[in-house]
Amino acid sequence: MNRETLQKFGLTDDQVNQVMAEHGKDLEKSKATESELEQLKQQNTDLTSQIGDRDKQLKDLSGKADGNEELQTQIKALQDQNKQAKTDYESNISQLKRDGAIELALREAQAKNPKAVKALLNDGAITVDDDGVHGLKEQIEQLQTSDAYLFDTEPEAKPSVKVTQSGNPGGGIDTNKNINDMSFEEMTAAYQKNPALFG
Repeated sequence: MNRETLQKFGLTDDQVNQVMAEHGKDLEKSKATESELEQLKQQNTDLTSQIGDRDKQLKDLSGKADGNEELQTQIKALQDQNKQAKTDYESNISQLKRDGAIELALREAQAKNPKAVKALLNDGAITVDDDGVHGLKEQIEQLQTSDAYLFDTEPEAKPSVKVTQSGNPGGGIDTNKNINDMSFEEMTAAYQKNPALFG
């Protein structure tokens, strides 16, 4: 998006400035999210490397501690702690990736209140892996249909309905019609409607 494109749409300079300012804010938010994700990836790489180094050191130490049952027990406890720390860290990274992806998808879908829309999502159906996010796009599209008011989209113009009265407003009886000119069906309907006409 650039100024020339907006001006081609017939926007004034003031309107162009406002649109560009809003667009700039969105870009800053996206850059901040991308930057955070890059930092998390780097931290993940560093910590995975550190945990790998510790596991190697513990394995080496375990070999040297043969015959010392107390030391072997301590080493085993440390190995278990390392495994748990790695599992917890990977789980946190996965959750952060998922939250970032959801946040970005809701922003792109122009959710008016991302927190409210997020509450309507089935979190268990959203998965994140190396190929991306799964189960999120479908849910957002469904919400855009079922709860369109939650999103900033141009409302579609609904065709106006013109109501016209059809038939005989007198319930099928023409009260101005002479009884002698009525058919048998019209006389039966008229009698049922108003027996006094035949009195």
